[in-house]
Amino acid sequence: MSIKGIIFDMDGTITLANVDLVAVNKEVGIPDNEPILEYIAGAEEPKRSKSLTILEKYEARAAETSKLNDGVVEVLGHLRERGIKTALLTRNSRRSVEILLKRHKLHFDAVVTREDAPPKPSPYPVKFIGERLGIMPKDLLMVGDVHFDVFSGKAAGAKAALLCGRRKLGVVEQSADYRIKKLSELINIIDTDKGQ
Repeated sequence: MSIKGIIFDMDGTITLANVDLVAVNKEVGIPDNEPILEYIAGAEEPKRSKSLTILEKYEARAAETSKLNDGVVEVLGHLRERGIKTALLTRNSRRSVEILLKRHKLHFDAVVTREDAPPKPSPYPVKFIGERLGIMPKDLLMVGDVHFDVFSGKAAGAKAALLCGRRKLGVVEQSADYRIKKLSELINIIDTDKGQ
């Protein structure tokens, strides 16, 4: 079977990454190399709520000033023409996603945020999107720029494409089915994929 749906990560994939994670970590008091959402989830009230408020402030600010990654509009247009469903899956808040979609006039067949499902790297949101789109995980392609994206897609039984720059890839990232330098490469993947 060929790819019937593509799930896109948001920050660093649909948009150029611009959430000031260093500032978030500093203001919330998150130790280095600790994932933000996991740290906040483990915090007790009222620190958890306060930390989420801080994070949402930075996410909204980033969405308001966001810039699309090269090729986004063209790729989404190509997928629409081909009848391939699209989804947006992010660890960000619903509020920041709504700001971004309105700012850039983007449309996806499904949008899943951290309020809708357990965040990546959980495989659940990929399966959840598949159910909403009526597509089996094996016919989905998860596209993202970090290991959380690859792990979430692969663990759900989907294919994974890593949008990578020149950085050194980790073991999980190396397990991506495709490694691309620009989103426009997805068009060739879709046109040539035979579901192997």
